[in-house]
Amino acid sequence: MLTVRAVRAVPVEVPMKRPLGTSAAAVPSAPLLLVDLQTEEGVIGRSYLFCYLRAAAPGISAMLGEIERLTKGARIEPAKLWSALAKRFTLIGVQGVVRMAMSAFDIACWDALAAAKGEPLATLLGGAPKPVRAYNSSGLGLQHSPESAADEAEELLESGFTGVKLRLGHPTVDEDLNVVRAVRKRLPDAVRLMVDYNQALTRDEAIVRGRALDGEGVHWLEGPIRHDDWRGCAEVAGAVKTPVQIGENFSLPHQM
Repeated sequence: MLTVRAVRAVPVEVPMKRPLGTSAAAVPSAPLLLVDLQTEEGVIGRSYLFCYLRAAAPGISAMLGEIERLTKGARIEPAKLWSALAKRFTLIGVQGVVRMAMSAFDIACWDALAAAKGEPLATLLGGAPKPVRAYNSSGLGLQHSPESAADEAEELLESGFTGVKLRLGHPTVDEDLNVVRAVRKRLPDAVRLMVDYNQALTRDEAIVRGRALDGEGVHWLEGPIRHDDWRGCAEVAGAVKTPVQIGENFSLPHQM
């Protein structure tokens, strides 16, 4: 059994090879928080967070310091530790930076247990590692013209990916369609094209644009409206033929 000794968090900012333009904001770099969970037994569990904003890292680090204070000397039993921390933070709420800090600690706990066993976490949990089909999401932002987006989509396939994701949310539906058609025309039929609105639309706008995209060779429509408007997401999904994808902002079991 492992015992919590210390929690260390190091903020870093990684420049994006292709600055990403979304309907929410331009993302020129990735603010990350690297977390090490040190144990009395010498095993280190690791995790990292994408903090979205540079200003979020100090707050999350401060919460990790509080988590260290509360758990130092405790046995690493992830579910038990999560429940204890959730109870301790009831008044402030298990959300925002509190939830992100708890998640980083929880992931590091599981990583430490797997490292101590010398096996992948999937194996520790009773599963088995297996290949997962991945797509390239490092580009194709809103700043592109249709032709430049098509050029970049081809570049994103050079490392062997079989899918790419395109950001949408231009002022008009016609602009969205022009970019989608240019990219889809340039990609091989076997390559999946996903699109992401980054929660920019209203429900009614999402239905209009989603229906316009039906039949355009789009594999899924991601984040059309606010991620926490579950009823609205269901209404959009029921009104369009292209599958609607949400969940990137989910972090607790009840949200799944």
